Amino acid sequence: MLLCSLSITLLRAQDGVKFESLTFKEALEKAKAENRWVFLDAYTSWCGPCKVMAEQVFTQAKAGVFFNSRFVNVKYDMEKGEGPELAKKLGIGAYPTFVLIRPDGVVHDKLVGGADVDGIIRRVEHSMKQTETVGTLATRYEGGERDKAFLLKYLKALVEASEIRRVKEVAGILSEQLTKEEKVDSACWILFDNNDLAPFGSANYRFLLENRKPFYQQVGREKVDRRLGNLYAGVLSSVVWGRDTKITEGDIREIENVIRTLKIDDKERLLAYVRMANAYKEKNTDELLKLCKKEFPRFSDPDVMMIVMPVSVYFRSQEDKAALKEFIQIGKTIVPSLKMQDNINYVTNYFDELEKQM
Repeated sequence: MLLCSLSITLLRAQDGVKFESLTFKEALEKAKAENRWVFLDAYTSWCGPCKVMAEQVFTQAKAGVFFNSRFVNVKYDMEKGEGPELAKKLGIGAYPTFVLIRPDGVVHDKLVGGADVDGIIRRVEHSMKQTETVGTLATRYEGGERDKAFLLKYLKALVEASEIRRVKEVAGILSEQLTKEEKVDSACWILFDNNDLAPFGSANYRFLLENRKPFYQQVGREKVDRRLGNLYAGVLSSVVWGRDTKITEGDIREIENVIRTLKIDDKERLLAYVRMANAYKEKNTDELLKLCKKEFPRFSDPDVMMIVMPVSVYFRSQEDKAALKEFIQIGKTIVPSLKMQDNINYVTNYFDELEKQM
């Protein structure tokens, strides 16, 4: 009899996790009636890791054995049906996000990012045993708890869960309570080592810049300089992409001055970005061509993949066929320096197509 029951359980699980076609309300009602938790897979159609989880992880029998016996499993495309409303209600800001909801309907935790089958099981098991999760901390926050230690703990949980809206809210309340000495303490580094909380030009960014010496002492120079370097890489690449039209030439000069003081391995790469951003802002076609020829060889595969298209779009927008032709020739010379075959194929095909359109 025992063997028979075990066989039935395995057969039910052999197709992996059973996701039920229920509305969110129906899932909560079923979980309450059966005294089970809800496991909610929040995904989008364009999310690569979401597809891996759906096709390679949740289809495994091991996943079925774990999830089907413990949860009412549901999944929603966050861009269709009730998905957008759920994303707002549950504070979902990254994909995939897996929401664990207790039988009483209270959100217990949110786990962001994919994993292999053992990894996702391990993460869920660990979370279910915890008493302080993003969900339980949210209940305390909504109940009015506002002391600094609690807010800092809650902020870290929110960052891990990618709850951007509440991250900013909680960070603002916490910052108002902190002294200057507390802000530069390593415990509060999360306020500054975060693009949402300390974007270029923000009050937190300015504070970090103006207090680098105490931050070096409390956090460590390597961390601080790496943070500034990563921030500037994002800003400068956005300029070259043509996405950030608010950055001024004065901003770029400030960035360059700070970069020259940083102790980081990719300083020359960032300075190359500075030069390209300046040429782009000045619409100096000749200088941009010279820089492409000089700087492309020092860029990594990801850099080249990011820059090729926007720079070519710039040359095409100038209706300068001679410049575009020269850029195509420069582009073809960078192929041997690329490391990954997919990138080699992309860049080769891209410039071949550009040449055909001349």
